[in-house]
Amino acid sequence: MRLLNISCILCQTLLLLLTAEPTIAQSYPAKPLTIKVAFPAGGPADVAVRAANVVLERYLGKPIITENVPGANGSIAVTAVLKASSDGYTLLGTTGSDFITAPATIPSAKYEPEKFKLIGIVGDSDFVLLSSRAHAFKTVDELIDYALKPGNKELTLAHWGAGSSPQVVGADFQSRTGTKFLEVPYKGVAPVIADMLGGHIDLAFVPIGGGTLSLIQTGEVNAIAIASAERNPMLPTVPTLGESAKVGRFEYSIWAALFAPPDTPDEVVARLNDAMNVWSASDENLERIKANASRSVAPMDVSRAMTFFKSERQKYLTVLGSLSVKPQ
Repeated sequence: MRLLNISCILCQTLLLLLTAEPTIAQSYPAKPLTIKVAFPAGGPADVAVRAANVVLERYLGKPIITENVPGANGSIAVTAVLKASSDGYTLLGTTGSDFITAPATIPSAKYEPEKFKLIGIVGDSDFVLLSSRAHAFKTVDELIDYALKPGNKELTLAHWGAGSSPQVVGADFQSRTGTKFLEVPYKGVAPVIADMLGGHIDLAFVPIGGGTLSLIQTGEVNAIAIASAERNPMLPTVPTLGESAKVGRFEYSIWAALFAPPDTPDEVVARLNDAMNVWSASDENLERIKANASRSVAPMDVSRAMTFFKSERQKYLTVLGSLSVKPQ
């Protein structure tokens, strides 16, 4: 009789398991998702996130709402994400280098990047050094010679805040060449480009992706050099910074990504990671890469994504420390 009772209990337990509610991974997502983008609309990170959303919505089967929450080198958006539930319905869209460096340079950025979970990369672009049309620098050497010549007007160099990736790139450039520019902080690359088009700033290191490529091709801004190992096939006449003996090897790119906040369930992160890998291999992404001269990124599982993030964090903190970039 006891064995019969045990058998009945086991059968009931199995029946409950079979008829139980679906697991988180199976039921997720059950409602629209929100991605808080850390920079203004129209910038490279925003454009990349919105492009990826088309494929992510198709794969996940739910709408994705994009909210721009710019300011403080992206840390305002991070704070907003941390205030939401860690259930996978509120995600962070930002640039990896800015996300990494903000806590080291901005007192108000009180978060720990290493506790977030990298879901996947939405876009990766090399930095290009631009000048407004008020200048006709054809090479980096011309720019350096002008900046070092006594009596010449001090040039302005725009970036998007203390410790931001373009500030780090600009600091490295000035350190190597002995130049000094008047740094002007903005909230993102979109307002930087707007003021450059208006002739209000002289120089800026910006990602070649987004709308930058077309502005270069139409001559609305002057591309002096690209921070990559080789010339970009879409801009074959624009030299690399490394082609100048005064600079040497100089390679910087910026990658935009989606992050899940700490304590997001592993099953949800894995589901989102699958969606991101679909985006990476999609025709839409491959066409976008070809159109805006950005880099291709191989799909990564969760473990590989976190290993990549750890490596990038160490790299940028090392560079930041060696340049002694100060908060502004």
